[in-house]
Amino acid sequence: MRLVPALLCTALAAATAAAADSFVWVEGEAPSRGQGYPHPWYSDAVQKGALSGNGFLSSFTDTGDTEVGYDVTIPADGTYTLWARVNPIQAAVSWRQGDGAWKPVDLGKAVDQVNIANDGKPDLRFLAWVKIAALDLKAGPTALGFKLHSANNHHGALDCFVLTSKPFLPSGKNQPGGAKPASGFDARSYVWIEGEDAVSSDFKPHGWYSDAVRKDMLSGGNWLTTFEGPAGATAAWEVEIPAAGAWTLWLRANPIQAGLEWQIDGGAWQKVDVARNQDNVNLANDSKPDLRFVAWMGGGKAELTAGKHRLVVRTTSTLSNHAAIDAILFAAKPFSPNGKTKPGASLGEAEPGWFAFEPGQDEFSGEALLDLRSLNEKRAGEKGRIAAKGDDLIGGDGKPLRLWAVNASTHDGEDAATYLFQRLAKTGVNMARFHGLVADREGGDPLAVSKKALDHLHYNIKAAAEQGIYVHLSTYFPLWMQLKPSDGIADAAVGKNPFGLLLFEPRFQAMYKAWAKAILTTRNPYTGKTPAEDPAVAIWEIQNEDSLFFWTLTKENLGSGPYRTLGGLFAAWAIKRHGSLDKALGAWGGERHGDDDVAAKRLGLYGPWEATRDGYSKAAAAKQARIRDQVRFYAEQMRTAYADISAFLRKDCGFTGVITASNWTTADNRQLGALERWTYAAGSDVVDRHGYFGGKHEGDGASWSVRAGNTFADKAAVLDPADTPLGYLQIAGRPHIHTEIAWNKPNRFLADGALLTASYAALQGVDGFFGFALGKGSWANEGTGKWPAAMPSVMGQWPANALQFRRGDVAAAPVAVRQVVKTEEMFALKGSGLVEGQNADFRLAEAPRAQDAGQDTGFDPLSYYAGRVERVLVGLPGAPADAKPQAADLGKAIDRNAKTVTSLTGELRWDWGKGLVTVNTPRSQAVTGFLAKGGEFKLGDVTIRSGSEYGTVHVISLDGAPLASAKRILIQSFTEERMYGWRVSGERIEDTGRAPINVRELDASVTFAKPAGLKAVALDGHGYAAGEVAVQGGTIVLPKDKLYVIVTR
Repeated sequence: MRLVPALLCTALAAATAAAADSFVWVEGEAPSRGQGYPHPWYSDAVQKGALSGNGFLSSFTDTGDTEVGYDVTIPADGTYTLWARVNPIQAAVSWRQGDGAWKPVDLGKAVDQVNIANDGKPDLRFLAWVKIAALDLKAGPTALGFKLHSANNHHGALDCFVLTSKPFLPSGKNQPGGAKPASGFDARSYVWIEGEDAVSSDFKPHGWYSDAVRKDMLSGGNWLTTFEGPAGATAAWEVEIPAAGAWTLWLRANPIQAGLEWQIDGGAWQKVDVARNQDNVNLANDSKPDLRFVAWMGGGKAELTAGKHRLVVRTTSTLSNHAAIDAILFAAKPFSPNGKTKPGASLGEAEPGWFAFEPGQDEFSGEALLDLRSLNEKRAGEKGRIAAKGDDLIGGDGKPLRLWAVNASTHDGEDAATYLFQRLAKTGVNMARFHGLVADREGGDPLAVSKKALDHLHYNIKAAAEQGIYVHLSTYFPLWMQLKPSDGIADAAVGKNPFGLLLFEPRFQAMYKAWAKAILTTRNPYTGKTPAEDPAVAIWEIQNEDSLFFWTLTKENLGSGPYRTLGGLFAAWAIKRHGSLDKALGAWGGERHGDDDVAAKRLGLYGPWEATRDGYSKAAAAKQARIRDQVRFYAEQMRTAYADISAFLRKDCGFTGVITASNWTTADNRQLGALERWTYAAGSDVVDRHGYFGGKHEGDGASWSVRAGNTFADKAAVLDPADTPLGYLQIAGRPHIHTEIAWNKPNRFLADGALLTASYAALQGVDGFFGFALGKGSWANEGTGKWPAAMPSVMGQWPANALQFRRGDVAAAPVAVRQVVKTEEMFALKGSGLVEGQNADFRLAEAPRAQDAGQDTGFDPLSYYAGRVERVLVGLPGAPADAKPQAADLGKAIDRNAKTVTSLTGELRWDWGKGLVTVNTPRSQAVTGFLAKGGEFKLGDVTIRSGSEYGTVHVISLDGAPLASAKRILIQSFTEERMYGWRVSGERIEDTGRAPINVRELDASVTFAKPAGLKAVALDGHGYAAGEVAVQGGTIVLPKDKLYVIVTR
């Protein structure tokens, strides 16, 4: 049985397991006797970086069987287990000790199988580990032999073999103990158990479910499964706990339509929150997105004494009574899931030209050379509340405040929340958007909130605030819920999302207010304050992504009851505006709608298309008049609803923080966008929007995930600035935030995202950008995420960019374009003439699109990359009085022939012809894009050279001084990322890969204009020293496998 405390597990005790007396490792390509018979296709057309020693012994020949012998020196008497890494596909392998008889190797028990074909084809080019035998050996020389004797061209391959006296967990080409534990790693804080090592079980395996999976992705090469077995099947394990204390149970188990419960020593059953899983990967050997997944999930805490305990896990799934358990972990310290890797260990697997990015768990030892925690307050809000003042957000000290923020919170407990926000503060984050439903939609009371969700919210607020991170609460999104009969809304669209209802339906508004009041006025047991009282709770978002102007507002989506309600409100509005419904109809030239009921004082409503430029232009004059009034009614109704809810939050809930109304788009922004923002004005202190960047991505689940079988095309933002979401049309007199932004996956070209965001947000004077999204502090380690922020391309790029943005290294530009709009002009539906940055949000990709009715004139969308573009809404409180339209001379800034745009400040230059952007300020200098096309970039104080096709190199002062005199400097760099094993064929994804994250090696150097006294140290992914870097004549050749280098002088 392999049930031992983590201290004794090989992968966990990596620091000592590499001792010479515990194992003997032998390379297959170096036999003492005999030779292989290689064939170029079989021997050379492979990923040699996946081989131990970068070579292997192989045969593919008509000559005959291959027999080779190896002389081995055993370091000490003992029992050694023989493992070999061989080709398992249609192969036959035998072994012997000395001159003994040949014995067959059971390749059916091979584990950790990987495809090493350099073209990814699933033919013969595979390797896998197989456990052969236990041998009692004496210290000194011994001989082992292997025979490759397949009936198929006598083929076979031997990469390496190992004789080990300790447990061995196969992991690619890694030797026992080859993984380096994280700094300060304490192995006694973890106990790892293989699921298949249950001491008792009535699980019933099924061949399709149990065996038709990639067992190389499983810990120990196997798992415990049941499918169509007994209901409530159980499995039990004996656990040796090394020390008394609180231990958190983690399970690596199947999360799909699954249900699990657990108990310790016969105690009460505890439910595993399977939905709150992470590190989720598809194991199916055919990559089909069915049940064959595995993910890590937290089970909860238990107070345990030192010694033996009995753990029992029970399945509660009603779908074929299925369950699967790969591994179990008891952790006394925070745990960062990383596939099948045990705490403190690493896989080390990387494709040729790439390196494995596996920083492990951050122990926050205080020795980090890169840590931006000091940028934040000791506790968020200690100086007072964030407030809106004119165009700016200001902190409690009255100074302008910029937010480098992220959508982040966790449901994995207090320890996980503490770790998450420690990590975020360290990277420069100072606000987190908690984006999740708190209302209780499982029970029968439509006014109730979930006690569990509220508790999660409370401990996340505490954990964030203690790291100086403010909180933005986003607790309502129509897509999170479906209407129920118990909601009490007559003739509602039961089972559908409540699109639009918050903006007009009285019962739904009462439900929302009950939820908001419970959230804001319930005392937080972790802080002693209600969220309304806590200055760390800075922003309340009334609703996420909904509008009466969007495609979702249809009669079918509303249901007949809410549709009648909205029609009645329109009728009341028309009576107030025109004097009577007859007069309204007269003003509309007699235009009637099939749903008009004058006697009942209800009017029919046109759908979203009629209000677009396309629909409106095709309507007769009478219908246009009615459409204009319907649009005006919608706008005024939305504005009134936001004002009413805002007043409720202030008066009834006592919230004195910043309020934002919504952040959505319309069916036609050129026609309706200005009105959407106008509706926010009465109930909103700050304007918000969303925007994503991405290329083609199609196939099953492509809206929200990345899967094998999907098709995609890479897309680089640096090649088309107008196609990014960075252009922000701002309303004068209001601060602006962007609470969802991401560079969508799959896409090679992600390295430019963080630098472009930080630089052009600052240029335009935007107050905050929020990355989307993460739910844990550890690295994502999954290839199936559409927007995984916890990746080196995103979170790994935050330190330099957060510092640049928050510190104001890139100066805000003067106004490039100012539009002055009167309310009546907006309601005339003549179009705004301005376009905003694009948005590759999946909801927009799936929605109908209004056709362009002619080209906009008089506005260049590249204006956003020269300076600020703003709209003055005349009469809006806070808008500049007597403002005049303005258009700066952008002839020198925008050169369409050269395909360049230079900021009015002169600090930013975008060459979209070559796909290159440079930042050149006194404290921050950088280049991003297709680096090899430029080769050499001479900036103010540094020259950056690179042979890498694509990437980012960013040099920034850490001590606030200009780079010319700074004593501490960060060089941050990045190229591309993907999961190990990622495979594509043309545009089709064949395999999304698995842990670890692979990062393409960098080819770059930085030369300082003032080289005197420079020293450099490379850092690991958590900012700890990882070795000195040479400085020669002021030039630093950047390590090819590191993201960060600290330079001192």
